[in-house]
Amino acid sequence: MKLLRRLFLLLLLLAAIGFVVAWTLPAKLALRWFKPDLGPLQLAGISGTVWQGQASSVSAFGTPLGAMRWSVDKSPLLLRRIAARVNLSGGAITFDGDVTRDADGSVLVQNMAFQLPAETAAPALDIPALKLHGSINGRIDDARVAGGWVSGARGSAHWREAAVSGEAEARLGELVAEFASQPDGSISGTVRDNASSNLEVAGQFVVNSGQFSATARLAARNGDRQVAEALRYIGEPQPDGSSQLKINGHLFKLF
Repeated sequence: MKLLRRLFLLLLLLAAIGFVVAWTLPAKLALRWFKPDLGPLQLAGISGTVWQGQASSVSAFGTPLGAMRWSVDKSPLLLRRIAARVNLSGGAITFDGDVTRDADGSVLVQNMAFQLPAETAAPALDIPALKLHGSINGRIDDARVAGGWVSGARGSAHWREAAVSGEAEARLGELVAEFASQPDGSISGTVRDNASSNLEVAGQFVVNSGQFSATARLAARNGDRQVAEALRYIGEPQPDGSSQLKINGHLFKLF
């Protein structure tokens, strides 16, 4: 009996020690275990615990992004889920939202507000003659990332103070994009202007299996010559003076 009692007390002691260690586990130590799952993300200047911590420097694909803070909810761990509130700030790109990693390895992003410079989208648009200006901000209501690819998403984005410079210059006002997952697993959306400038935009896009395609009709409103000149370098000229823009490309794998 004494042996069983001592064994029981030892187990309780080990459990208590394990609980204390887990509760106060330094984030820097935990990073050594999770580093293979971070993909292109690199974190430095880590402090705090795995539950409440921060990194003074975050980069992706070698590009500095700013500082990150996180707060992990402990209760989902019982279901083998990691749920955290993540905030990135201090750099050109900012975001704040909820991130959950499920037991199957997929990641769910919810209620994510984001902002980034419009020039960040230049490689996807592939219009080398023009430089993009303004900022893009929006909200991802929910998005699922599985196997490193976005498999579903719903949200909206606004390109504010949109403008281009280079071979031509024009102010484009504000452009609005809305997107949502489809039954076949793709993500489709629309792009339009909000009638605040002399550029008319009406288009659609589809993202599926790491590829995207988009088509849009662009036209100068109110006979704006500056906008019409800029459209000479965007897309294919149409008989009515508008331009049809077609874009096809590949998305990079997130991790």
